[in-house]
Amino acid sequence: METTLKERHSELDQIGRTEWRSGLRPRTKIVVGLIVLMATLPGVFCFGSPSPKPADGVEHRSPAEEVPFQLFNDNLVIVRATVGKVNNVNMILDTGTSPSAISQELADRLKLNGKTEFLQTLNGTIQTRSLILPYIQIGPWEARPIRVLVQDLSFMERSLGIALGGIAGLDILRTGSFTIDYRRKKVIFGRIAASENAVRFETQEPYLTVKAMIEGQEVRLLVDSGTWGLLVYRNRLQTTQEQVHFDSNAAISSPGGMTHVGWFWAGVSLGQENLGTRRVAIADIDSDPQNDFDGLLGFAKMGFLKVSFDFENGLFGWE
Repeated sequence: METTLKERHSELDQIGRTEWRSGLRPRTKIVVGLIVLMATLPGVFCFGSPSPKPADGVEHRSPAEEVPFQLFNDNLVIVRATVGKVNNVNMILDTGTSPSAISQELADRLKLNGKTEFLQTLNGTIQTRSLILPYIQIGPWEARPIRVLVQDLSFMERSLGIALGGIAGLDILRTGSFTIDYRRKKVIFGRIAASENAVRFETQEPYLTVKAMIEGQEVRLLVDSGTWGLLVYRNRLQTTQEQVHFDSNAAISSPGGMTHVGWFWAGVSLGQENLGTRRVAIADIDSDPQNDFDGLLGFAKMGFLKVSFDFENGLFGWE
């Protein structure tokens, strides 16, 4: 998902209904994109190439700070931000997206002019617009200036029932360690305490991945706070037809159109921790061989109550 990580590219007019919801996300991810509908709302995955060092003037103002968030659809973490001269802007925190994006409405409100770009996605080349945002602040993080994409978030706004100013992606988030505490509904920015359950990041750029075991098979998963559960590509995991159950109402958007998503129960482990038997989604599609990952790791359906991104030590932790 990268050189810009999650961006959207096509209007999805088919929305499945199933008890497994991936939740809302912008509809396209740029470059190595995958749009997932584990049901009700389109999910978007797009991957960018964040810099290993704070870029675009991103800096931290304090060693630790807690910021409250709202949780939508069990997977969307939404915080308040200051963007330019506009306060209390609802922003989605999304580790599976880069570069960050703002809504068309907010871009118009800030009277910012951008430039047209052509980006390569799984669905082909799309036209989008980027601009230089003069200032953005989320908790202790500040960026001035920073390049962002402009996205139409109206579909998500209607589905969620709130106004959205944009998406804070990995290009901003990876500039400092942070923890998402789902019990307290707080994002804690700053140094990460040692976690009993932790696994090393296999890659930190252009995206975050970790190794996992599913039914004794090793896979590399993209760590994605905007994804609801655990999903792998069909050609990255050996299964039998008897194991997988397909749901005609659950679908994924692919270059060839809408493709079904199947489910099966499997033993899952992260690092040395056995997570027990979990429901795993199988995307009935062969992923791009250039994708250096086999699927996506979300948090809500995994039962994680707290997740941490320790960039100083290169660790992903959970409780």
